[in-house]
Amino acid sequence: MNNQLKEFKNTIKVERSKLLPSPFDMVYKNFEKLGYHKQNEQFFYDNASIIIDELRNQSWIEFKKIEKEFSKKLYSHLLDQDSENYKNMTVKEGIEKFTSKHTDEIYALQLSNTQSRRSRAGKEFESIIELVLMGANIEFVTQGSIGSGVFESSELAKLVDCVVPGAAEYNLNKRNTSLISTKTSLRERWQEVGDEMSRTKAKEMYLVTLDESISEKTLKLIEKNNIIIVTTKSVIDKNYLNSSNVISFEDMLNELHIQLLQWNNYGYPATELNNKKELYQTLIEKYDGNMFVRNYYENMLSNINV
Repeated sequence: MNNQLKEFKNTIKVERSKLLPSPFDMVYKNFEKLGYHKQNEQFFYDNASIIIDELRNQSWIEFKKIEKEFSKKLYSHLLDQDSENYKNMTVKEGIEKFTSKHTDEIYALQLSNTQSRRSRAGKEFESIIELVLMGANIEFVTQGSIGSGVFESSELAKLVDCVVPGAAEYNLNKRNTSLISTKTSLRERWQEVGDEMSRTKAKEMYLVTLDESISEKTLKLIEKNNIIIVTTKSVIDKNYLNSSNVISFEDMLNELHIQLLQWNNYGYPATELNNKKELYQTLIEKYDGNMFVRNYYENMLSNINV
């Protein structure tokens, strides 16, 4: 790799971190822009599918605008390095010279954009699901906030995005907890989830996805491992009307709500309550600038009696 290409790749990395908001920040901005932070709990139970569709669409529109400006800045960076060479050329000649001279750099930028989109899509989807759970007042913790040590294997930790109601409950009584895994597209990941689910005594795992092409054979194999596919109402109507193992986000929220009732008046050990309290205090500080999220964790903290 020549030095110029190496330097340009580093510039891509630096500028991307400066110009593009994090997936969570992008989703949260649009969450507020669409007014969902002002809605009550019942609204999320009734309209989860619509919220998810609209948040994804709005975030995609916003992202394309920002990515366009990002790419424009990087191309300008290349052009500024030898702009004098293009002064006496026609537009066509200039484009031909530029693309010929910077073929490797153009490819590097396009590849970086593609990889970034794939990575962001999954993270944005996770953020959307988390905000919907918060809006419905479902108690949960993310795998990132509790670490991987709570699970039976590192592979299970990688696949689980949320635990309802939390890590403490998972340790105390796995049968009354639920695991949530978010995958925009299943590909072959369902097999990994099935293999890992067999190692735990959790009641079920909700595999949240927007995949519209899961075969009937795959659905049956997934069901054997106590895995429930969750998607939007529109995806169900188009692809899975006759699939009993595919439920809507609204159905999942109602099931989780009923499950949480089993933890009312549960006799938690003092150490577990203190752990929950410390976790929520940390998350309140982390999301101090995101009022909707902060209020959610403050509410969860207020429900703990230590």
